[in-house]
Amino acid sequence: MLTLACAVLLLGCQNRSDGPTRYPVTGNVTYDGQPVPKGFVTLEPDAAASNSGPGGGGPIVNGRYSTGAEAGVVGGPHTIRIIGYDGIPTSMEGEKLPDGKSLFPPYQATFDFPKQASEKNFEIPKAGP
Repeated sequence: MLTLACAVLLLGCQNRSDGPTRYPVTGNVTYDGQPVPKGFVTLEPDAAASNSGPGGGGPIVNGRYSTGAEAGVVGGPHTIRIIGYDGIPTSMEGEKLPDGKSLFPPYQATFDFPKQASEKNFEIPKAGP
Protein backbone atom coordinates (compact mmCIF):
# COMPACT_ATOMS: atom_id res chain seq x y z
CA MET A 1 0.00 0.00 0.00
CA LEU A 2 2.81 2.40 0.89
CA THR A 3 4.56 1.57 -2.41
CA LEU A 4 1.41 2.41 -4.35
CA ALA A 5 0.99 5.72 -2.52
CA CYS A 6 4.62 6.68 -3.18
CA ALA A 7 4.37 5.79 -6.87
CA VAL A 8 1.22 7.86 -7.31
CA LEU A 9 2.77 10.78 -5.44
CA LEU A 10 5.91 10.69 -7.59
CA LEU A 11 3.89 10.59 -10.80
CA GLY A 12 1.74 13.51 -9.65
CA CYS A 13 4.73 15.73 -8.86
CA GLN A 14 6.42 15.59 -12.25
CA ASN A 15 6.48 18.59 -14.56
CA ARG A 16 5.00 17.04 -17.69
CA SER A 17 5.67 19.98 -20.02
CA ASP A 18 9.45 19.55 -19.89
CA GLY A 19 11.70 16.63 -20.59
CA PRO A 20 11.95 13.84 -23.12
CA THR A 21 9.12 12.46 -25.22
CA ARG A 22 7.16 9.78 -23.39
CA TYR A 23 5.18 6.97 -24.97
CA PRO A 24 2.06 5.36 -23.49
CA VAL A 25 2.11 1.70 -22.50
CA THR A 26 -0.92 -0.52 -21.94
CA GLY A 27 -1.34 -4.18 -21.18
CA ASN A 28 -2.79 -6.98 -19.13
CA VAL A 29 -1.50 -8.22 -15.79
CA THR A 30 -2.38 -11.74 -14.68
CA TYR A 31 -1.41 -13.80 -11.68
CA ASP A 32 -1.68 -17.57 -11.79
CA GLY A 33 -3.64 -17.17 -15.05
CA GLN A 34 -6.23 -14.77 -13.59
CA PRO A 35 -6.53 -10.97 -14.06
CA VAL A 36 -5.05 -8.97 -11.17
CA PRO A 37 -8.02 -7.00 -9.74
CA LYS A 38 -6.07 -4.00 -8.33
CA GLY A 39 -2.48 -2.88 -8.20
CA PHE A 40 0.15 -0.70 -9.82
CA VAL A 41 2.79 -1.05 -12.55
CA THR A 42 5.91 1.13 -12.13
CA LEU A 43 8.25 1.63 -15.09
CA GLU A 44 11.74 3.04 -14.43
CA PRO A 45 14.52 3.61 -16.99
CA ASP A 46 17.29 1.08 -16.30
CA ALA A 47 20.35 3.16 -15.36
CA ALA A 48 22.51 0.00 -15.30
CA ALA A 49 21.72 -0.36 -19.03
CA SER A 50 22.59 3.33 -19.66
CA ASN A 51 18.98 4.46 -19.93
CA SER A 52 17.76 7.59 -18.19
CA GLY A 53 14.72 9.80 -17.97
CA PRO A 54 11.55 10.06 -15.92
CA GLY A 55 9.83 7.00 -14.56
CA GLY A 56 6.19 6.26 -15.16
CA GLY A 57 3.45 3.76 -14.52
CA GLY A 58 -0.22 3.25 -14.01
CA PRO A 59 -2.84 1.54 -11.89
CA ILE A 60 -4.05 -1.97 -12.54
CA VAL A 61 -7.84 -2.19 -12.70
CA ASN A 62 -9.50 -5.54 -13.46
CA GLY A 63 -6.32 -6.97 -14.96
CA ARG A 64 -5.52 -4.02 -17.24
CA TYR A 65 -3.14 -1.08 -16.88
CA SER A 66 -2.49 2.05 -18.91
CA THR A 67 0.11 4.74 -18.34
CA GLY A 68 -1.20 7.41 -20.70
CA ALA A 69 1.44 9.56 -22.43
CA GLU A 70 2.05 11.73 -19.34
CA ALA A 71 3.25 8.71 -17.30
CA GLY A 72 4.60 6.63 -20.17
CA VAL A 73 8.11 5.43 -20.98
CA VAL A 74 11.01 7.17 -22.71
CA GLY A 75 11.84 3.97 -24.59
CA GLY A 76 14.81 1.69 -24.07
CA PRO A 77 15.58 -0.70 -21.20
CA HIS A 78 13.32 -0.34 -18.16
CA THR A 79 12.91 -2.02 -14.79
CA ILE A 80 9.28 -2.95 -14.14
CA ARG A 81 7.85 -3.38 -10.65
CA ILE A 82 4.35 -4.71 -10.12
CA ILE A 83 2.24 -4.94 -6.98
CA GLY A 84 -1.14 -6.65 -7.02
CA TYR A 85 -4.09 -6.97 -4.66
CA ASP A 86 -7.24 -9.06 -4.54
CA GLY A 87 -9.46 -5.94 -4.76
CA ILE A 88 -11.54 -6.86 -1.70
CA PRO A 89 -11.37 -4.02 0.88
CA THR A 90 -10.53 -5.41 4.31
CA SER A 91 -8.75 -4.71 7.57
CA MET A 92 -5.83 -6.70 8.88
CA GLU A 93 -4.25 -6.22 12.29
CA GLY A 94 -6.08 -2.90 12.66
CA GLU A 95 -4.85 -1.55 9.29
CA LYS A 96 -7.39 -0.73 6.59
CA LEU A 97 -6.53 -2.25 3.21
CA PRO A 98 -8.78 -0.50 0.65
CA ASP A 99 -7.30 -2.49 -2.27
CA GLY A 100 -7.44 -5.77 -0.35
CA LYS A 101 -4.73 -8.28 0.44
CA SER A 102 -1.52 -8.61 -1.53
CA LEU A 103 -1.65 -11.45 -4.06
CA PHE A 104 2.11 -11.86 -4.46
CA PRO A 105 5.41 -10.35 -3.32
CA PRO A 106 6.42 -7.29 -5.38
CA TYR A 107 7.31 -8.58 -8.84
CA GLN A 108 10.25 -7.23 -10.85
CA ALA A 109 11.19 -7.67 -14.50
CA THR A 110 13.06 -5.84 -17.25
CA PHE A 111 11.96 -4.92 -20.75
CA ASP A 112 13.35 -2.88 -23.64
CA PHE A 113 10.47 -0.61 -24.71
CA PRO A 114 10.29 0.87 -28.22
CA LYS A 115 10.13 4.62 -28.76
CA GLN A 116 6.44 4.46 -29.65
CA ALA A 117 3.13 3.62 -28.01
CA SER A 118 3.20 -0.04 -27.08
CA GLU A 119 1.48 -2.91 -25.31
CA LYS A 120 3.26 -5.12 -22.79
CA ASN A 121 1.49 -7.91 -20.93
CA PHE A 122 2.75 -9.43 -17.68
CA GLU A 123 2.04 -12.93 -16.33
CA ILE A 124 3.06 -13.11 -12.68
CA PRO A 125 3.90 -16.75 -11.93
CA LYS A 126 2.44 -18.32 -8.82
CA ALA A 127 5.10 -18.71 -6.14
CA GLY A 128 6.12 -22.18 -5.03
CA PRO A 129 4.98 -23.79 -1.76
